[in-house]
This record gives sequence, C-alpha cells and structure tokens, in this order.
Amino acid sequence: MKSNTLNQLGGFCSILLGISYVLIGVLYLLLPADQKAGDDPAAFYTSVAQNPTLIRVYYLIFALGAVVALGAVPAISEGVRSVHEGWVRWTTNLAFLGFAVLAIDFFRTWAFQAFRAAVFVAGDASTRAAIEATDQGLDPQGWLGFGAVGAWVLVVSLLALQGSIWPRTLSYLGIAVAILYWLVVVSFVFNIGILLSIVAGLGGVILAPIWYIWVGLRLRQAS
Repeated sequence: MKSNTLNQLGGFCSILLGISYVLIGVLYLLLPADQKAGDDPAAFYTSVAQNPTLIRVYYLIFALGAVVALGAVPAISEGVRSVHEGWVRWTTNLAFLGFAVLAIDFFRTWAFQAFRAAVFVAGDASTRAAIEATDQGLDPQGWLGFGAVGAWVLVVSLLALQGSIWPRTLSYLGIAVAILYWLVVVSFVFNIGILLSIVAGLGGVILAPIWYIWVGLRLRQAS
C-alpha cells in the first residue's frame, strides 16, 4: 500500500512537473528580448516595469513546478533504489535541495521583481546601483537548482538503464535531460543567452516534459 500511494502521488506530481516545464519553456521563448538576456540591468528593469505580467507568470509557474517536484522525486528515486541505494539517497537529497532552492528563489522573485523594477526606473543612480547589487538569489548560477537536479536525473537514469527498470529509450532520454540541466548552468556562468534559449526550447518544451510525463505515467501504472 505504501508503494502504491507513493507511486500514485509521485506519478501525478511528475506529470504536473512535465506540464510545468512546457509552460516555462514556452513562456521563456515569449519573453521580450531584454527580459531574457540579463546582461543589461537597465534594459531588463525598464522592460519589466513596462510589461511585468508575462515574466511574473513565468516566475510563478517555475516556483509551483519546483514545489510539485518535491512530490515526484521520492517516487522516481524509489523505483531505482534497489540498484544502488547509496547513489540514489545522495542524489535524491541533492534534488530535494535543488528544487527547494528553486522554489524559494522564484517565489521571492515573483513577489518582488515588479516592485524592484518600478523603483529602479524611478530611482536615481545610487538607487539603481543598490538594486543591481542586491539582485541575487540563493543560487545565482544555478549550481543547485539545475546542476544538482541534473546529477539526480543522470543517476536515476543510469541506474534504471543498468537494472533494466525502464525502457532504454526513457533512460537515454533522462541522460539527455541531465546534460541540458548542466547546460543551463553553463549558460548562466558564462552569460550565454543564446545557449539558454536553445536549452529552454529543446529541454524545457520537448525533452524534459516527455521524460517527466513518461516517468509519471509509468509510476501511475505501477500503482
């Protein structure tokens, strides 16, 4: 019964997470160019002050998706735990940490970014400098929210492949998703906006949703 209820809830959460990634990817691609790049704070804040709605929806869905992920992670991990419990436990904790950081960062940004943008546009040089200097979240380069989560996706996919627990295509798809998570980190570290757009389109709209929804459906069937 415990396994069944874990699979039911975890599968449902995994499907919702996949759907949230589709919405996140589409919304990111629809954002104005100045709201994507991030290399020009003045242009970013001016754009957000003029048009805050779309980016606030983007932040909110990202935060809610991260919360939903906390229900998907334990069920996905449990399915491959028998192959290597040590790796599964460690990377599961990394995934919990990463998704929790994402939720906190994006709820905070959703609540304050439009206000900060309005103050930035109306403020003097010192006000603008202060806002720019404090516009950092808990994980500004995505090492936890994307890198740690990517490590978990890689481990569960490799273990599922090793133990023949999932179809091989699903395992290989998970490995590709893990690589895309790490490319998000690379795009933040080196400020490569075009790479982030490619990852958002390929990973956010296509590969990650397929992986999470497919895994979620298998969990629901297993229950």
